[in-house]
Amino acid sequence: MYSRTDLISPAKALCNAFSTAADLPTILSTFTTSPAPQVLEHGLQSLAPFLGRTFTGRDGVTKYFDILNELLGIESMSLDDEKEWVVDAKSMAVCLRGKARFVAKETGEKWDEVFLYRISLAEEEGGGGLKVSVYEVWADTGAAYLARKEQLGNISREESAR
Repeated sequence: MYSRTDLISPAKALCNAFSTAADLPTILSTFTTSPAPQVLEHGLQSLAPFLGRTFTGRDGVTKYFDILNELLGIESMSLDDEKEWVVDAKSMAVCLRGKARFVAKETGEKWDEVFLYRISLAEEEGGGGLKVSVYEVWADTGAAYLARKEQLGNISREESAR
């Protein structure tokens, strides 16, 4: 059985790579090649092309991050302290919460959100240690949609007027 530190390390590597806008090869290096990795950002597919579908394999993970990079920018991101991360050694998964300020590249609209990651880990077949096998995201899909449609500012102004 793996220790808490063993499980946090690859999850932290992915989070650090993503939150610092590392290049795609660096992000991909945190994922398994075998078993085939998966990414799923929960939400309605109709709200954004990266939502509600599973991206599988290296090509799928690449496509997910390419779409995300095309549509969204990250101005800042912080994660809860590692002591607060939930680590399940039996299922080899790490759950954590973070906060970020995103920008819709199409419109320039920005929003703050809280998100949750569940990162499942697996031993890379053929050696290579523990890596991310499944990366799941729960986030504010409504804000992302509205920002892409340049309607988030209207909603914010309406709420401020109340």
